Amino acid sequence: MVESGLSVNPYFSRETVIRSNRRRRWDELSTLLDLTTKGGVRSLSVEEVKQLCRLYRQVTIDLSQARASGDDPSVLLYLNSLVARTHGQVYAAKQITLWPLLTFVVTGFPKLLRRNWKYVGAATAVFFLTSLASALAVIRSPELAYSLFDEQTVEYENLRLEKQEGEYRGNFTFKVSESPLVAAQIIGNNVKVAIFGFALGAAGCVLGILLLISNGRMLGTLSGLVWNGGYFVGFYSMIMTHGVLELSAICIASAGGLRLGWAIFAPGRMTRSDAYRAAAGDAFGLLAGSVLMLVVAGIIEAFVTPHFGVTVRWSVAIGTGVIFALYAGLLGHERSVPLAA
Repeated sequence: MVESGLSVNPYFSRETVIRSNRRRRWDELSTLLDLTTKGGVRSLSVEEVKQLCRLYRQVTIDLSQARASGDDPSVLLYLNSLVARTHGQVYAAKQITLWPLLTFVVTGFPKLLRRNWKYVGAATAVFFLTSLASALAVIRSPELAYSLFDEQTVEYENLRLEKQEGEYRGNFTFKVSESPLVAAQIIGNNVKVAIFGFALGAAGCVLGILLLISNGRMLGTLSGLVWNGGYFVGFYSMIMTHGVLELSAICIASAGGLRLGWAIFAPGRMTRSDAYRAAAGDAFGLLAGSVLMLVVAGIIEAFVTPHFGVTVRWSVAIGTGVIFALYAGLLGHERSVPLAA
């Protein structure tokens, strides 16, 4: 029997339970925020990140209800602070950093070149052997130029060579003030060529190889024409200033396409789709590296090739060749850790 002066209720009121639940989630959210303050969002587990987002939505509702009911100002201030802190974590802008690009340039790209040397070598061989064969054919029989390349272009080049006086200049007759615009045009055009070569190679190798042959035939035909015209050295002093990087980049981009295309022909023990996906990382890495090379080559072509003498042009050509060879051969090697005795 219960005495009349006492009232025992084993249950909390509904309002008390609600307040208790609210306080519990506020404390939990505050704890998660303290963890992110110390170690960032990445210090949280996947479930903790999900819980952080759920609690953020719930506490935002709590804040709206507290405002509507005219709750204690200290509670409103606390919830405002809690919501603001959480918003800063949930919707934090991703920090932009150039470090991944720098890492790729310094170590990643050289590794890709060495790892895929067979594809790079194959693309380079196709291009330069075609160029050499075309040049020798035109030197021996000049009329073959009209069969190997566009007739109008060949006729235009022959007329220009007949009228050429002094140092060979080709199309590099623009002023220094025009160089920025020319650089943008050259880079844009060369990048399109690289992407086109990559795409054709990725479609199954054959089309990519045909494009390399076509480009090699063009260079070889022009080489034969300038040889016959007596301007071979002058022509290559202009071409190689930027061409060491530019021609290498085109071959590397095409090699990236061949890397993908070969996965179709020779997937090994994997399915073709799996082999294609496995090759994609290296292939697109080669394309990305070639684009960076083309940017540098375009700047050289617009600012150096037309405006400096033969000595400077050959120095730049040889310098870029040596630097690129050292870059591709030496950078990105893993350091071996000596074993403990």
